[in-house]
Amino acid sequence: MISTLRTYWMWWLLAVAGGAVFLFWPGGFAEKARLVLHGLCAQTPTHTYTFGGFMLPFDARMTGIYGGALSTMVFLVVRGRMLSAGLPPIRVMAVLGLFVLAMAADGFNSLFTDLGLWHPWAPRNELRLVTGFATGISLAVVLAWLVSSTTWRLSKRTPVVHDFREVALFWVPFVPYAVLVASGWSWLYAPLSLLLMLSAWMVLAMLGVSMVLLALRWDDRILSKAQLHVPGAIGGIVGLAIMLLLAFGRVWLERVTGIPSTL
Repeated sequence: MISTLRTYWMWWLLAVAGGAVFLFWPGGFAEKARLVLHGLCAQTPTHTYTFGGFMLPFDARMTGIYGGALSTMVFLVVRGRMLSAGLPPIRVMAVLGLFVLAMAADGFNSLFTDLGLWHPWAPRNELRLVTGFATGISLAVVLAWLVSSTTWRLSKRTPVVHDFREVALFWVPFVPYAVLVASGWSWLYAPLSLLLMLSAWMVLAMLGVSMVLLALRWDDRILSKAQLHVPGAIGGIVGLAIMLLLAFGRVWLERVTGIPSTL
């Protein structure tokens, strides 16, 4: 543990610094959590789960996406697949693509409802959560492959996902996660909100790492995990910057144009 802290000290420093800024920023916890993630989500009240009167900082669909992404990343780390640059079998990629299409179909169904047009089924937060979780699984697999492809000299050539059995295992956390999200227990608000903020940061940081490696042409220089220390920290800063720029940019745009914050 001590050696890991020493090797990746910039990552821990960044996490502690980010947590400290969030803690001491003016305002209540719920207000700050919603602000941090406002650039990624409209946070529509009717689409959002509440806990003790406080709405989660993500709506149901985004709660599903980032919950699914985080749990799938954990699975891939445990199975040693986060640095696997091989593509999944075509049949597996087809299923992962169907997951995204399912969320798109439910999203358009909700849009048609809001526009007063004919829609095949009544929108429900439960459907938003499950289709979001499915897309989060696909997102995590794509991000793992992307990072692996930009560290190709370090990565293994094995597929990120081998077969349908592993895809099924990605769904194991969904039931307990859905139960907790739908419970409305007030004491869960803070840990779930922190989990969603962490997941969003991790997703953007993984994108940031790949951007940094490609922009600096370091993709062929990473020969060990320790060499990911600096680009990983820079990627974390990039991810945090994207999150905050989107959040504050959206708030500014809403104030200037008068657009409701829930659109």
